[in-house]
Amino acid sequence: MDDPLRRLFRWRQSVDREMTSLMTDIETADRLYREFPAFADWPGLAEVDEELWALFVSRLGDSRAKASPADFRRAVEIVMRVAAIDTGAIEGLYSVDRGFTMAVATQCVAWQLMLDERGPGVRRLFEAQLAAYELVLDAVTKALPITEAWIRALHEKVCAAQPTYPVLTPQGWQDHDLGRGEYKKRPNHVRLASGGILSFAPVERVAEEMHRLVDEIRTDAFQRAHPALQASYAHYALVNVHPFADGNGRVARALASTFFYRAAAIPLVVFADQREIYLESLRAADEGNASPMIGFIRDRGLDTMLRVTESLSTAAGRQPDEIAESLVGGPVTSREAVALRLQAAIREELANRLQALSLPPPVKASLEMERQYGWSEVDGWRVPSSCVLLDLSRPGRLPLHAGERFHVLVSADPSARFAFRLMVDGSDDAPEVRLADAAPELTARLRDRVRMWIDRQLARLLEELRAS
Repeated sequence: MDDPLRRLFRWRQSVDREMTSLMTDIETADRLYREFPAFADWPGLAEVDEELWALFVSRLGDSRAKASPADFRRAVEIVMRVAAIDTGAIEGLYSVDRGFTMAVATQCVAWQLMLDERGPGVRRLFEAQLAAYELVLDAVTKALPITEAWIRALHEKVCAAQPTYPVLTPQGWQDHDLGRGEYKKRPNHVRLASGGILSFAPVERVAEEMHRLVDEIRTDAFQRAHPALQASYAHYALVNVHPFADGNGRVARALASTFFYRAAAIPLVVFADQREIYLESLRAADEGNASPMIGFIRDRGLDTMLRVTESLSTAAGRQPDEIAESLVGGPVTSREAVALRLQAAIREELANRLQALSLPPPVKASLEMERQYGWSEVDGWRVPSSCVLLDLSRPGRLPLHAGERFHVLVSADPSARFAFRLMVDGSDDAPEVRLADAAPELTARLRDRVRMWIDRQLARLLEELRAS
């Protein structure tokens, strides 16, 4: 009788994937390989992002101090199980949705049966992936160094339920031995569905490149770096090398979790429905722009810290299904933290829009965070202690200026349908924002609204400057 897991892989072949066929000209593909950069060349993190991260770490620490050790272990276990179930779905091994993910993560009634119903072998795949995250947590707890041997052990663990992987040969798709815990023995360059080529390290260079990756991780600069930079760099470098025949993405996400566990006791959680933006950030890094990759990994860390914080704040007297609801996007009580994150998104979008505008000289733009003391309340809205300050100027004998302060206000009414309001000092254009659109992460719909609002404000300010 045919093995159920083998049938699963054959089903997987029909899924729309970026990597659809092996390169037939191996030598050409080998020459196309581009080495991953040294960590010294990896971009840094903006000061506002570091401050936002520190705020979320602080809030998580406060919640942990107030919670029982059992509640904290439970909250971390939930996000670890989320990471474990969705890491396989990202690779197309099976399909999930947020509700299914949280049912498995919180171990609701009949969650094992739900896994079995997803397809043959899915439960074994999940258990292997969960064991890999537990291996990462154990290594962090014991302060073990990252070595090539440990990374190979991580691959062996995450792929324990996968004896073979599909290979496209001149005779069609065939199942080849995976070689769990071993570097690849055959090239795994691929052709994208678009027709482009995705080239990874040639077989004979894998050991050399992995040795270089471990050396970069051991440098003083890397050890002192922000965890979002560490996680994004290690993840990208490993995927760029693609040292294993299969399972590289799963290993990369588990490896990146090492640095989040060290910094904030959380794993890297990437939901399956975030796959497209995740792959886009990797593609941008391939083209020499690592900022989207860093931003994506940073945001996933913020999301997970917020989920754990809110899980702890609602854990007392609540049932797992209620906790799952808050993790997926239910009521959030730390609205001030969400407002500051929305504020950071406004600053980032303003910077992107100004860069795209290419303002003609001598017009100049200045963008910074303006800080005041404490939060205040005006007309039923809480005003944060900081805002985004934009100044457009044209120097000369009579210097001209046009500037505004961009605020994110928080409703003082905890039951308000619209929890936030976007506001600038000189305009009545003040969109209101639902909590569900801003937490646990900013939705695509909200990002579009923010972009349009920013365009309206920029047009008004530039018109003021022109009229002057």
